[in-house]
Amino acid sequence: MSSNSFDYIRSRNRAAVICLVSLAVFLPALVLPRSGDDLTTRKLILFFSLGAMLISAVWFLVRWDEVKRLIRLRDGQGILARWTIDQAQWAGFRAQSAEWDVREGVRANDVDLRQDAGDTGIQIAVTLDGILVGESFHPIEKNVRITVFAIWMEFYQFISKPDGQPFHVVVRVPLQPGKESLAADVQYAYQRMKAGGLSGKLTLLYMALAIFLGLPLITLLIWFVAKMTGWVE
Repeated sequence: MSSNSFDYIRSRNRAAVICLVSLAVFLPALVLPRSGDDLTTRKLILFFSLGAMLISAVWFLVRWDEVKRLIRLRDGQGILARWTIDQAQWAGFRAQSAEWDVREGVRANDVDLRQDAGDTGIQIAVTLDGILVGESFHPIEKNVRITVFAIWMEFYQFISKPDGQPFHVVVRVPLQPGKESLAADVQYAYQRMKAGGLSGKLTLLYMALAIFLGLPLITLLIWFVAKMTGWVE
């Protein structure tokens, strides 16, 4: 599925709005003194608003991280390689990609190839956590597999899910004639990052802190408010 860079910003903003609206519904339903007449309704409001708030909060944090990557990339921070594909090369690659996508055993390209190269061409920029192809942005994780061919390169990664098949991401991009060596530079940079392993360890540390400290504190706070307002004995 192709993604425009603005989609990530809109998605982050929607998640923030849903989280705030859910919070605005949840807090009054929790804090206001309970009464026997509205007990069932209040429980339903609390249940659904809390669920929406937690899901949208996770959604917001994921999108917030991805938008930060996009902003850094657009600002030119951490660029590993940057090249431009002119209109003729872009049209040729688009035709080739459409043919590859229907081959057996080949996953479809997630880059938005419908973009118009125009007179200035399509600019491609790569960092250690994202790739921007024109306005088609794709976050890249540490487990990405990069394959370099003669005139194009592929970023392939899968995202595991608790149940069902993993989610696959495929980003194929053409290489600018005369600058094919940039693909090897990108591949080497990712190999060095994997060998270092620091980014992954920090991510695991932050996740552990959020799980073992953040969630119990939130649960304790909700229980305390519920105790003060008479929801629990």
